[in-house]
Amino acid sequence: MKFWAALAVVFLASALPAAAEQIIGISAPAADGAPIFVAAQEGFYAKHGLDVRIDLAALMPNMPPILASNAAQFGVLTPTTVIQAVEGGLDMVAFSGGSIITHDRSTQMLVVRDGLDLKLPQDFVGKRIGVPGFGANLHVTLLYWFQAKGVDPKSLTFVEVTFPTMRDLLASKQVDAVIAIDPILSQIVASHAGHVFAEIALDLPEGIPGTIYVAMRDWAAAHPGEIKSLQGALADAEAFVNTEPDQTKADVAAHLKMPPDLVKLLKISHQDPTLTPQQLGWWVDVMKRNNLIAGTLDPAKMILAR
Repeated sequence: MKFWAALAVVFLASALPAAAEQIIGISAPAADGAPIFVAAQEGFYAKHGLDVRIDLAALMPNMPPILASNAAQFGVLTPTTVIQAVEGGLDMVAFSGGSIITHDRSTQMLVVRDGLDLKLPQDFVGKRIGVPGFGANLHVTLLYWFQAKGVDPKSLTFVEVTFPTMRDLLASKQVDAVIAIDPILSQIVASHAGHVFAEIALDLPEGIPGTIYVAMRDWAAAHPGEIKSLQGALADAEAFVNTEPDQTKADVAAHLKMPPDLVKLLKISHQDPTLTPQQLGWWVDVMKRNNLIAGTLDPAKMILAR
């Protein structure tokens, strides 16, 4: 009898579907990556048969090495970070679009520390400006913005700072300004550490991607089923973000450990899973003009064919 009972247990175990291997996603602590958090909170990863854990990286430039070492398998990164990593030899590929820049949901703000009275873009000459990673999207868009306003970026001093330290660095006068997005933007303004000088996104072309979802090409090639499931889960999450702003804020706050009184102040960009070579090409052109990349990259090769 014990033999048949043991055999039955073996049979039942073999008949059960194998547990999904855990996949680790990586994100910066920023609201523009809302879908990566929403997909976890709202069960979209599980709906598509995935077991996903989301980790946070303090700086965007830290994320390509994390993916290259397989400490995480996919991440929500800025296009500029991916472009620099690819030029540097990492074979990364985008498998889904994320946030896009629109003028009706402006989220990129140039913030000046309180007590510093600047009136014009030219007043920033000689000032120290914090950016969340050299070559990151916010750094590149700020270079584009100053050039459009007639200010040579070489006349400015850029320093690399993490999102969580921006408020304290402004308050202690270690930097004169930062370029910020939520949730740190709302925290800075609410604490009177700084005030908004300009909405940078209003001077950018609409529809260019602010974030994209990427993996190492070899991992994506070896896991086509997981990539397809991730695309489905993130598409569901992006649709949710676009239509359920209040619950999206709550989901983001849960992952980023935000106090409830700041949740309502969050601004979250519009999301779009589509991604074209032309969209990435805009970033390539701006980066090349500012000597952030040296070679010629083909944006189409950085996008995984669906």
